[in-house]
Amino acid sequence: MKKLILVFISILLAVAVQQNTYAQGVTTSSMTGSIKDDKGEGLPGANVVAIHLPSGTRYGTSTQLDGRYNIPGMRTGGPYKVTVSFVGYKEQSKENIYLALGVASEISFVMLEDGKELSEVIITAERSSVFGADRTGAATNIANEQINRLPTISRSFADFTRLTPQAASGGFAGRNSRFNNITIDGALFNNAFGLSGTVGGQTSAQPISLDAIEEIQVNIAPYDVRQGAFTGGGVNAVTRSGTNEFSGSIFNYSRNENFLGTKVGDVTVTNQDLSVRQTGFRLGGPIIKNKLFFFINGEQERNSRPATNFIASRPGLSGTNVSQASAADLDALSAFLRERYNYNTGPYENFNLRTNSDKVLVRLDWNISDKHKFSLKYNYLKSFADINPSNSGALPNGRNPSNTNMPFFASYYIINNNLNSFIAELNSRFSNNVSNTFIAGYSAFRDFRESPGGVFPLVDIGNGSGQAFTSFGYEPFSANNLLNTDVYQISDNLSIYKGKHTITLGTYNEFYKFTNGFAPAFFGRYQFASLQSFYDNVNGVAGANPTQYEIRYSAVPGVEFPFAKFSALQLGFFAQDQYTVSDKFNVTFGLRADIPIILPENLNQNPDLNNRTFRDGIKIDVSKVQKTTALWSPRVGFNWDVFGNQQTQVRGGTGIFTGRVPYVWISNQISNTGNLFGSIFVTNPAQLAQYRFNPDVNAYRPSGAASPNYNIAYTQENFKFPQVWRTNIGIDQQLPWGIVGTLDIMYTKDINAVYFQNVNLPNSTLNANGADNRPIFFTRNTAGNLVATNRIHSNISDAILLANTRLGYSFNTTVQLKKNFGKDLFAMIAYSYTDAKSVNDGGSIAQSSWRDRFISGDPNANVLANADALIPHRFIASISYRKEYLKSMATTVSIFFEASSGRNFSYTYAGDMNGDGSGGGGNDLIYVPRNQSEIRLLDITGAAAGGTGQVYTADQQWADLDRFINQDKYLSSRRGQYAERNGAYTPGVTKMDLSIKQDFFVNVAGKRNTIQLSFDIFNFTNFLNKNWGIERFPIRSAPLTFVGYTSDATPQFRFNYLNAATRTPLTESFQNGVGLGSRYVAQFGIRYIFN
Repeated sequence: MKKLILVFISILLAVAVQQNTYAQGVTTSSMTGSIKDDKGEGLPGANVVAIHLPSGTRYGTSTQLDGRYNIPGMRTGGPYKVTVSFVGYKEQSKENIYLALGVASEISFVMLEDGKELSEVIITAERSSVFGADRTGAATNIANEQINRLPTISRSFADFTRLTPQAASGGFAGRNSRFNNITIDGALFNNAFGLSGTVGGQTSAQPISLDAIEEIQVNIAPYDVRQGAFTGGGVNAVTRSGTNEFSGSIFNYSRNENFLGTKVGDVTVTNQDLSVRQTGFRLGGPIIKNKLFFFINGEQERNSRPATNFIASRPGLSGTNVSQASAADLDALSAFLRERYNYNTGPYENFNLRTNSDKVLVRLDWNISDKHKFSLKYNYLKSFADINPSNSGALPNGRNPSNTNMPFFASYYIINNNLNSFIAELNSRFSNNVSNTFIAGYSAFRDFRESPGGVFPLVDIGNGSGQAFTSFGYEPFSANNLLNTDVYQISDNLSIYKGKHTITLGTYNEFYKFTNGFAPAFFGRYQFASLQSFYDNVNGVAGANPTQYEIRYSAVPGVEFPFAKFSALQLGFFAQDQYTVSDKFNVTFGLRADIPIILPENLNQNPDLNNRTFRDGIKIDVSKVQKTTALWSPRVGFNWDVFGNQQTQVRGGTGIFTGRVPYVWISNQISNTGNLFGSIFVTNPAQLAQYRFNPDVNAYRPSGAASPNYNIAYTQENFKFPQVWRTNIGIDQQLPWGIVGTLDIMYTKDINAVYFQNVNLPNSTLNANGADNRPIFFTRNTAGNLVATNRIHSNISDAILLANTRLGYSFNTTVQLKKNFGKDLFAMIAYSYTDAKSVNDGGSIAQSSWRDRFISGDPNANVLANADALIPHRFIASISYRKEYLKSMATTVSIFFEASSGRNFSYTYAGDMNGDGSGGGGNDLIYVPRNQSEIRLLDITGAAAGGTGQVYTADQQWADLDRFINQDKYLSSRRGQYAERNGAYTPGVTKMDLSIKQDFFVNVAGKRNTIQLSFDIFNFTNFLNKNWGIERFPIRSAPLTFVGYTSDATPQFRFNYLNAATRTPLTESFQNGVGLGSRYVAQFGIRYIFN
C-alpha cells in the first residue's frame, strides 16, 4: 500500500511540475477555431486575443502550423471580443461572444489581405452550447439567463436540472441519484457518504445560494476521460465572479399559508401556519481593476412548515386527509404515557417542522498575467431540519402520517448538515502549445442527529389489521448518529497542442476520512399489533406480547458507543488524444484508471466467525475489505460537423464510466463486524414474552462482554466500485426559423453493479402449497408444525454480503427542440423515453438494502426488475419572454411544463409470508389470484370486521378482492402471476409552473438600478383548476395480510376493510394526495439590483 501511494505521489508531482479544465468537475469554458486566408489555407502564427469585456481578462495565443488555435481555461459567460491579426492581412474582430460551461466554442475567421475590400470587419456571434467540436454525448447547459428567469420555489439545483430531459427522481436516465457526481467550482458537493444526493440534502438545504451560480451543466455521456466519478450524471456548476464594475443585489423571497392552494378535487384542505423566508445578498467588483476581483454571497433560510395535512379521525369528519387513527385513542395514549412514565409524546397533528440554513460564498479571482489565472473559493453551510421518522422496518404504511397512521412528534428527529469548503484553481498557459489546470481543495462535512422527544424506546403500534397506527419514542436510526467527513481533493490536467492533436495527461484524486456513529434501535424498538395489545402488555396481561423487539448494544467493554473510523482514497489517472481529422471531424481517444483504496482503522477479526460457514460455502473474515484494484475506463468519442457550417452535427461515443459507491456501504462493514455491536432481534412469539415493554432503554441491554448475538455486513474481497458501459449517438440539426433539433439515443450496460445477499439465510427446503408456491423458510418440527428457519447460525441475525453483478441496463431516447430568439425570448420542448432495470439500487443500511428489495422467489436471487428511479415517459417544455418598455420597466414571463409517468411501486403482502426474517414490513410480492380457488382467505371477526359480533366472511372478502383486482389495470394484467418489483405505477402527473417578474429601473450616473418584484407559482395547473396537477398515491400497496400457514403449508390471508369502523372495503387503488405536491404553491419576492 505504501508503495502504491508513493507511486501516486511521484506521478502527481511529475505532472504538476510541468504545469483545459475538467478534472472531475467542469469549471471553465474554452475557445477553438481556425484562421484561414480567402483561399482556405491555414495561417500559422496568427495572433488571437480574446477579452472578457466585463473584467478585462485577456487570453491570447497564436495559431499552429495548420492555422488552428486553442484557448482553454476561460471564464464562463461573456461577452467576449475576439480579435485576430496577421502580418499582411486586415485585422478582424468578433463581438458579443458568450461561452457556455464545459463547451469549446468554435470561433473561426477568414482573413483578407491588405488592400482587399472587407465589407464588415466587426462580426457578432451568438452563444451555442449545442454545436461544438468537443461535444460528443448527451449534455444540458443551463445558462444564467434561465436561472434568473425560470420558475423556482426552493431556489434549488433540482428546479433547473429538471431542464435535462433525461432527469427523473434526482437521477438521470433511470440511474439512482447516489451515482451522480456534483461539483461546484470543481469542489465535491455530492454527499460522498451516500445518505443523500447532495450536500445539505438531509436538511433540504441548498448547499449554495442560487444567486451565486453563473451556470449549470449536466453531462450524462461525456467521452472526455477527464470527467469521471459517476455512472449516473455529472452535474457541474460554476459561481459568479467579480468584474471591473461593482454589481450586486439584495433580495427576500417569502410565502405563508395564504400562498398555498386549498382545493384538491372536491376536498378542501385547511392550511396550517406556514412561514418560509429566504433573505440574502450578493456583491462583486474589482479590488484592482483588470487584475483582482471579489464576489461574496450570503443567504439565510427560515422555514416552518406543516408536518402533515392529515388529521386524526373524529365523529363527523370525512375526507381523504382524515386518517383512520382516532384522535380519542391518540389523546388517551399520550395522556397514559405522560402519567405512567412522565413521557411527553408531543403532538400528532397541527404542528410544524423547521428547516433553517445559513450559507456564505466568498470568491477571489486573480489575473496574474495573460497566461496565468488563479481563483480561490470558500463555501460555508450550517443547516438543520425536523424530519419524519424512517419507514425502514416499520409496519405497512410506515411511520409517516397516512390514511391509517398518525405518529407523534417525539418519534421524529432533527438532522444537522454543516459544511466548510475551500477550493483553489490555477489555470496556466505556458506557451501556445502547453496549458495546465491545477485544482486543490478541502471540505469538512459535519452531520449529526438529535431527538425532540428525549431518550425513550421506539414503539410502533399497529391498527389490528396489519397497518401502522402510531409511533412514539426515539427514532430508531438516530441514537448517536454522527458523521464527520473530511475530503481532500487534488487534480492536475496538462494539455499539449501538437498540430491536429490535443494530448491531455492528468490525475484526479480524492482522500476521505470518516468517523461514523450508527446503531439502529440502540435505545430499543418494540412493535405491537394493536393499541390494546400495548396496553395489555404494559399492564402485565398474560400472552399480550410485542410482535417484535430489537436492540443494538456496545460489545466493546468499557465503551458506551463505539464509532466506526476509516479512510479512503480514490485515485484517478488519465491520458487522452483529441484528434482533429479535418475541420469537420474530430475524434477523441482516452484511457482512464480509477483506483479505490479502503483504509479501515482497527478492523479486527471476529473469532466467532473463524469456524463458521455460510450459504454457498462462503467464509467471512470481517478484518478484510475489498482489494485495491485499478478500474479501467477506455472511451472513444467523435464529432462530425457534416457540412462544416454548424448546421448538421453527428456525434457520439462509447466507453466505460467508473463511479463511487456511497461510502456508507463500506462503513456498514466496519460498524457490523460483531466486534463493535451486538444485537437482539426477536420475532418468535415464544421468546417475546420476556421482552415486556419497559421505558428504561437499558432494561434488556447486555453489557461488559463480547456479543453473543450480532449481525454482519461484509464486502466481498473482489468487490469493485460501480462501472457501466455507455454508448450514445446524437444528431443536432439547425432547422428553419433558427430552431435546433436534437436526437440522442443512449444505452448503458452495467459492468459492476451492486448486489446485496443475506448469506446467513439458508437455502429454502420447502415451498408454499397452492398457486402461490414460492420458496419459504420454514421447516417442520417433530410435531409436524411449521417453524421459521431463516438463520444458518442462530446467534447472527443476518450476514449481508456486498458483491457485484453484471446484470442491469438502461436505454434512453430523447428528442428535443430549442430556440433562442435573441436575449429576450427562448423556448424548448423535449420528450424522453427510458427503460431501466437493476438488481438492487441499494439504500443507506446493508440489512435494509437486502430486506427492502421486493421478491417473490429467493431473496438472494440475482434477478432484474424495474429500477427504483425509472420514469418511462417524460415530456417537458419551457419558455421565457422578457420585454422592456417605457424606458423604465421590463416584464418577464416564464413557464415550465412537465407531463410524466407516475412513480413505480410494488404490491406486497403485509407480514413475512416467506419467513425470511424481514420483519413483516412487506417485502414479499403478492401472487395475484385468477379466482377464489387460488387463495385461502380467513373470516375476519370483532373490531377488524366492524365491531363485536360482526363477521367479514372469506366469501365477502373474495368478492371485494376480485373487484379490487379488476379495477386495477396492473393487477388485472397479472392474474395467475406474481406482482413485479416496481412493476406498478401511480397515475401520471401533468404540471405547469409560472414565474412573473416585473422590473422598475432607472439609470443613475450611467448605472442601472432596478427594483424587481417576482411572483412564482409551482403547480399553476392546480391554480387554474382544482382537478389538475394532482398527485395520486396507492391507498394500500399491501392489500393482503398474511396470517399464517395451515399444516400443509398453504398460506392464509385476510383482505382487511379499508375502514373497519364503517365496514368500508378497499375498492380503489389510488387516492388523491393532499400534500403540497397536489396543490399550487406561490412565492413572492422583492429584489434590488444595481448595475
